Amino acid sequence: MSIDFDNAFYELTGYNCFPWQKRMYENLSNGMIPKQCNIPTGLGKTSVIALWLLALVGGKSTIKLPHRLVYVVNRRTIVDQSTDVVMRIRKKISEASDDPDSKLFQVADSLRCLSTMGFESRELFSVSTLRGELADNLEWRFDPLRPAIVIGTVDMIGSKLLFSGYGDTRRTRPLNAGLLGCDTLIVHDEAHLTPAFSGLLHKLSNFNPKKNELSATPSLKVIELSATNRDDAKDSFRIDGSDKSNDTVKYRLYAKKRLCLHQIENNKKDFLEKLTDLAFVHREGKERIIIFIQSPENATEIQKALYKKLIDEAEERWKKDNSPEKIPKKTKALIQEKCQSSISILTGEIRGHERDLLLETSGMLPFTGKRTPDQTVYLVSTSAGEVGMDLHADHMVSDLSTFDSMIQRLGRVNRFGKGKARVDVVHEPSIKDEPRNKTLELFKAQINTDEPDNGIDVSPTALTQMMKTDIAGSAFSHIPEMVDATDILLDLWTQTSLADIPARPEIAPWLHGIQENLPETWMAWRMEIPLLANKDIENEEIARWFQKCRISSRETLRRPTYKLKWNSPSEKKWVENNKNQPVILLTAKGMAIRMTISELSEKNVNLNFATIIFPLRIGGLNEKGFFDIEAQTPVSDVSDESLTKVVLERIGGSCYFKLIEEYQRSEINDELLNLSNMHPWRSLRHAIREIESSYSQKAVYRMKVLQASEWDDEENLRERWLILLKEKPNKATKAAVDITVVEHNQNVADIIVMMTKKLSLPDYIGEALYLAAKYHDTGKSLDRWQFAAGFNTAEPAFEPRAKPISGGVDWRKLDGYRHELGSVMNALETEEVKSHPESDLILHLIATHHGWARPHFEERAFPPEVDDQKRQEINLGIMMRFISLQERFGYFYLAWLESLLRRADGMASARHGINEETSDE
Repeated sequence: MSIDFDNAFYELTGYNCFPWQKRMYENLSNGMIPKQCNIPTGLGKTSVIALWLLALVGGKSTIKLPHRLVYVVNRRTIVDQSTDVVMRIRKKISEASDDPDSKLFQVADSLRCLSTMGFESRELFSVSTLRGELADNLEWRFDPLRPAIVIGTVDMIGSKLLFSGYGDTRRTRPLNAGLLGCDTLIVHDEAHLTPAFSGLLHKLSNFNPKKNELSATPSLKVIELSATNRDDAKDSFRIDGSDKSNDTVKYRLYAKKRLCLHQIENNKKDFLEKLTDLAFVHREGKERIIIFIQSPENATEIQKALYKKLIDEAEERWKKDNSPEKIPKKTKALIQEKCQSSISILTGEIRGHERDLLLETSGMLPFTGKRTPDQTVYLVSTSAGEVGMDLHADHMVSDLSTFDSMIQRLGRVNRFGKGKARVDVVHEPSIKDEPRNKTLELFKAQINTDEPDNGIDVSPTALTQMMKTDIAGSAFSHIPEMVDATDILLDLWTQTSLADIPARPEIAPWLHGIQENLPETWMAWRMEIPLLANKDIENEEIARWFQKCRISSRETLRRPTYKLKWNSPSEKKWVENNKNQPVILLTAKGMAIRMTISELSEKNVNLNFATIIFPLRIGGLNEKGFFDIEAQTPVSDVSDESLTKVVLERIGGSCYFKLIEEYQRSEINDELLNLSNMHPWRSLRHAIREIESSYSQKAVYRMKVLQASEWDDEENLRERWLILLKEKPNKATKAAVDITVVEHNQNVADIIVMMTKKLSLPDYIGEALYLAAKYHDTGKSLDRWQFAAGFNTAEPAFEPRAKPISGGVDWRKLDGYRHELGSVMNALETEEVKSHPESDLILHLIATHHGWARPHFEERAFPPEVDDQKRQEINLGIMMRFISLQERFGYFYLAWLESLLRRADGMASARHGINEETSDE
């Protein structure tokens, strides 16, 4: 489709395009994806997202751009420029799809046609980011053909690419890797900050088979996006003369910024005091002052010191104007509120929810360009504000960092070149760290003694000239020691159905290089934690609960793992006071471990890239969103609001149910129970249906959190469940419980046919996918599975059903049986499969459609009637197929083929109004 790029870009972004943006669009439209894109700060690098989207529909029909764009940011800053850009794009495209007169109508129409089911598709393109309602929503992987934009961090994206997604389960690791490693364009923003990750991406993009049978499907593509690339390749995409003659570009390239150096003795108190005083100088104007400091602890101290200075001056001014003996309490409170609202603090250790709230405060809105300040406002920030946020400041105060870091910081000041920015940089006299020392030397070399303040020109143009000097390279932060991603390691990481392999290393060094204090730990708070403390609950069941009710980024804050030693006097006291409080540890490998605070503090607990989930009542989170053991106020639960958690309790022949928050607020006592809330107990199925009716939602998971005691008689029997509800899907064409295995298999096969046609896959691959879909769920026909799914197979004319009743499969009744293994055993005896040239691929796709068979199944997955010899024979065949197919297709293409069947399965369920969460996984 041919589009009017200039008009489409303006309609999509609200801005006229710069010359470099039009050239980039033309390159992408012709299939030319640059490995590097070096664009100065303030010239709209993030528009690469819009350029890709327009090129996806406006490019040549013979060119196939990747369907997914993954935008990788270095910092986990919740509201960043890239997310805002994506949200504007989504809104514009959505509006255009209903307006034939819109200049974007054709773009919207073409985007819809790209998805598997075309005009049946709910969305034109998917968006998943680390922000708000889009946080970890998994939309990006619903339909492999639907265009998708994912915004994530190095850890989030990198770990998934290596089949080791932090917090991902055995089931999702190959799925995520396949969809990120094929048909994906990764835009690595500010690539100079994480050179190890850049190296890994380029290495992974070359892990393709010599003979690519799926060449019509784009492999992994990578663009390094930066204003400060260490190694400026000759073929990198950059601005040219046409850009420099553009008036808007000229304003930004020559934006007036003067940097002044201040030397302070090696004394922390004096150092922080100088930074505070330099910021305080700007108090009289209505300006935006950003203060950069490396340490989060120092950031907090500066915030407190600045607040005190503002308070003291405001109170003295009031006394001078009013001459009373004492300031009235009400007036004092107003002064304090005004001063407090003028200072914001931003670090990477704030819980996502509080960070979202912070960005909507009166003190922060001027920095995001959404409000003009009515008083001078201050932002104290660590490196969390250096990248990933489109901050606007008039002046800057900073400690001395490395040259690449200083360039990022300076990019937050006078971004549009409409003012004159003063930049004050404080440094110690003796700097042992070589990059910082060389940065100081580089700045001093630029001092012009003819200038009255000896200020240094640090406009983007001046910084570009500095980067060309001999000393600039040594002023960049050290490149960490890198480790090579070999095929041996990929072989280990791709064996995702094995819980633990001693030779399989943690992946952090491959994402970041070898760095001190690298591992991080996340923390979250949930109201259900006390209910999960019962030792009768298996850790595996708890892990499933958090798979269904995931921990999102808005719930978490991160801390360097080395800070969690629990050995300071205050920490030891906190541990002792809370030693029996329950917590859940979600490991980096997706497993759940129930423990107490006392057990958590033990030295042998591995917290690397794990998530600790605390009960709300324990506190530990202050009002600004920082982890603080002094904070004793119960924490708010900010988990997914689209999910409803209900406690169902049976007492003898009666039962009641309450929202979990109501249940925990009330003191449940048999004698005080309100009899009007009690219902007669008929069965668990009946009780869940009552709950669904009461809340007008669908039960997607149930977990038994209290077992009846063996010695309880029927009258005193007590059981408790935690029920997870979700909004009912759109009207189904047929009730979920009425879909038979045969019907569901055919539905999936029909969708696979749509996929393979649009993907232009070879016929033999398309046939293999079709047959795998046709037989993928036959193992559910076994009575064991039907019984666990809530059905009575003895009913007259009963046909095996594909989906369980409300609340999912009863795992205890399955006793380890895996229906996909049963499907493989059936397919091995099916002539249509056995005689097909791609029988190995068909069997592998069936075996892996819930994440097992990489490389085998556990013994308990087999039906009990299968003898040991047969089990060994079948499992050996599964392993051999996995090895040979991975060698044939490569790590990512094989996982991608698996993902096509898996997503067709999910799409078929959604097509019939069935929540995927109701499946047995």
